Amino acid sequence: MTTRAASEVVIGPVITERTYLLYTQGRYTFRVARTATKTEIKKALEEQYEAQGIRVRDVNTVSMRGKTRRNLRRIGPVGHTSAWKKAIVTLGEGQKIEGLFGSV
Repeated sequence: MTTRAASEVVIGPVITERTYLLYTQGRYTFRVARTATKTEIKKALEEQYEAQGIRVRDVNTVSMRGKTRRNLRRIGPVGHTSAWKKAIVTLGEGQKIEGLFGSV
């Protein structure tokens, strides 16, 4: 098994109204590589945020299906967005990732 850099595993945070609700419960949502495993995601996040002393307690993953898109000038489906994978991460008690949601 080859090890990947943390930046190759975790692509970035997903910031929506629903993820903000999860953030208030101590859960964070990230877009991750489609081939990433839960243990790789856990190690990558702990490596990325080691300065803050983050410990990941739990990782849940969801494979998101790509959506069909169409052009208004043509009838029918023209293209689609890529499928992707998201990880919902639960941190230990009292832990927070600073700077993820700005000043909220």
